[in-house]
Amino acid sequence: MPRIALCGPMGIGKTTAVRSLCGALMSSSDVRNLDLAAHSKELTTVGTEFGEIDLGGGEVVQICGCPGQERFSFVRQWVLSVSMGVFIMTDVNSPTSLAETNHILDEIGQLPQPPVTLVLSARPATTQQIETFAQGVYSAGHGVIPVLEADPRDRGQLLDAMSVLVSMLSLQSENS
Repeated sequence: MPRIALCGPMGIGKTTAVRSLCGALMSSSDVRNLDLAAHSKELTTVGTEFGEIDLGGGEVVQICGCPGQERFSFVRQWVLSVSMGVFIMTDVNSPTSLAETNHILDEIGQLPQPPVTLVLSARPATTQQIETFAQGVYSAGHGVIPVLEADPRDRGQLLDAMSVLVSMLSLQSENS
């Protein structure tokens, strides 16, 4: 069964995206946030969140949300190693977003079978901001990585992004 990972910094909306895609039938690993200096949110993910999406026609996709804190990078690395695709969720307007995204892309590049990757701008951004961000990813040596805008609360937008990722996976399998 195909597995898609959601990665990104703490507070970007990974839990919200899993919930939007999978509904209440998801497992969560949220606990009280003790690192209020990093983010003021009440709860934070410390393990892997899991859900499934029924795409119809017998197709089911597993969704795994990764914790955003670097101290849990081993969880993210494991989830990435067993995933076919990954959404790196970010705020392209944040001054740290390019470095955070490139760090995750570096981790993905170290895997024996890197998953197909797509970046989701989880906060509103202009076309110019998205293009500048995508150029920054390309300039860092990661090739052409699609960057799409998708609100983690909007199931329709996330399914549209999922459709792009599925098309990329399909193209990859045709070319291998």
